[in-house]
Amino acid sequence: MKVALTIGGSDPTAGAGVQMDLKVFNSLGVYGISVITALTAQNTTLVKKIYPLSADLIDIQFSSLLKDIVPYGAKTGMLFNRECIECVIKNVKKYRIKNLVIDPVIKSSTGTKLMEKEALLTLKEKLIPLSKAVTANIPEAEILSGIKIDSKESLLEAAKVIHRMGTELVVIKGGHLAEEASDYLYDGENLHVAQGEKFSGHYHGTGCAFSSAFVSFLCLGYDAKEALWASKNFVKNAIRNALSLGKGMYLLKI
Repeated sequence: MKVALTIGGSDPTAGAGVQMDLKVFNSLGVYGISVITALTAQNTTLVKKIYPLSADLIDIQFSSLLKDIVPYGAKTGMLFNRECIECVIKNVKKYRIKNLVIDPVIKSSTGTKLMEKEALLTLKEKLIPLSKAVTANIPEAEILSGIKIDSKESLLEAAKVIHRMGTELVVIKGGHLAEEASDYLYDGENLHVAQGEKFSGHYHGTGCAFSSAFVSFLCLGYDAKEALWASKNFVKNAIRNALSLGKGMYLLKI
């Protein structure tokens, strides 16, 4: 069985973060292991408090875990501050982690800031060049690229800017588009489109689910385009079967 590592924050609702990643890995037949970067106090309506872990504590998680179990792929989620990202960079290099998928978690679905400004700069300059793929939603892609995305042409330009940061693949998830929810994959030459319908409702953790599915499919031997479509279908089915838990989730019955 392939092993995948998730590096990110804890979400006590288990609807996003490391808890969601581990559930996705398990459902796709990949064994999940984890390094926690931050603890949060949150529910479906708000993030009440973030407790970033020290670089020392993150580092000792890496050293104790990866000396024993070698992952075939990894993904990052919430990396709150520069010290955290520097620690992740050090360990990605030290343990030669491959198939690294970066999900640039910048804000929560409830609007809470999940990454400091200095951390974002370090992510762009030092971590993205080590990655296999970056999977960003449209607001995240706008922040990373500095380009307002309001058309397919501007989306492609944003993807090109992110690609030039040093990653191999750029996925821009279209859930924030007005009338459709197509996802886009840029491989440095071509922009591939996975068309999809737009579902009404508010869904927590879809970005985490997509990126953890994407790295799972890479671990299972899918090529980039196959992983794009498989991840999109996985998230679509998850939305179709979503549970209405808590006061912050509202769903359209489909």
